[in-house]
Amino acid sequence: MGRSGRLGFRFLGVALTCVSWAQAAGKNPAAAQALYDDARAAVAAGKFDEACPKFKESYQLDPGGGTLLNLADCYEQQGKTALAWTTFKEALVVAKRDGRNERVEFASKHIAQLDQRLSRLTIAVAERPPGLEVTVDGTPLGEAAYGVAMPVDPGPHVVKAEAPGKQPFEKSLDVSKSTAEQLRMDIPALSDATAAPAAPAANTGAGAGASEPPSATSPGASTGSSTRTLGFVAGGVGLVSLAVGSYFGLQAYSRWDARNDACKGGCTDAAKADGEDARQAATVSTIGFGVGAAALGVGLVLILTSGSSKEQPSPSARIGRMQVGVLAEPGRAGLTLGSKW
Repeated sequence: MGRSGRLGFRFLGVALTCVSWAQAAGKNPAAAQALYDDARAAVAAGKFDEACPKFKESYQLDPGGGTLLNLADCYEQQGKTALAWTTFKEALVVAKRDGRNERVEFASKHIAQLDQRLSRLTIAVAERPPGLEVTVDGTPLGEAAYGVAMPVDPGPHVVKAEAPGKQPFEKSLDVSKSTAEQLRMDIPALSDATAAPAAPAANTGAGAGASEPPSATSPGASTGSSTRTLGFVAGGVGLVSLAVGSYFGLQAYSRWDARNDACKGGCTDAAKADGEDARQAATVSTIGFGVGAAALGVGLVLILTSGSSKEQPSPSARIGRMQVGVLAEPGRAGLTLGSKW
């Protein structure tokens, strides 16, 4: 044999050694035996839900044909016919490999019995958009399995189909525990996904149908309070105007008397100034009394009618802060009214 042949055998030996080390690294025979013993005790007590996970963990820690057969038998006792069927088939392969004829016979017998009790589910897919994923109880189903009758355990199952940009499909079914069934699930063409509807506004009312109470500034607020406020403001302006008119009226009389006294011996410049002040004061007094009377009348009307108006006031009718001022300048006099909004 040449050098290349010896090197080939050498590399093969190294590869096999690495595989053996990897297998041995995952083994824990002591823990596997403890779990196996506990599982056998649980089976003897009829506690299959407790026994099956322990058999499975024991097999993972130290794979053995006997443990695998016990796990398959445990699944069958649990009523998981499909899972028991597949586990017995795996155990049959191991038994044939190990040359354990009694185990081959045991596994073959149970496989034949389970074949008669198995329920099967066929999933048919109408369309296959890009990225389609079909799952059964959360486990993905490969495309090659579409249309194939697959063994399923008795009990409830959930089938889902999802694809990007599509509305998901989901449907549940319940497989009988007493009789074998041939079931079919048709997954329709998935419709295009649509934008999610806007979330409804939060309702803070006392009940589900309670509407939001109108605020003082909302369009639905009562106008009575605003009208009444306007009436009181107008009345206040009227009173202030009357007070201003009274004050300047007295000033007009006082100045005119001073002018007449100064003119007894001939009107002087001071007398003429007093006369001019008297005329300006009289003008302001007249305006004050006129505005005051009008404002009082308007205020009274608004106060009396505030309870009957149901219309929404326009923004221009809303009241801000009223201001009253007196204008007294050489050559003119008057009363100023204003507001800040």
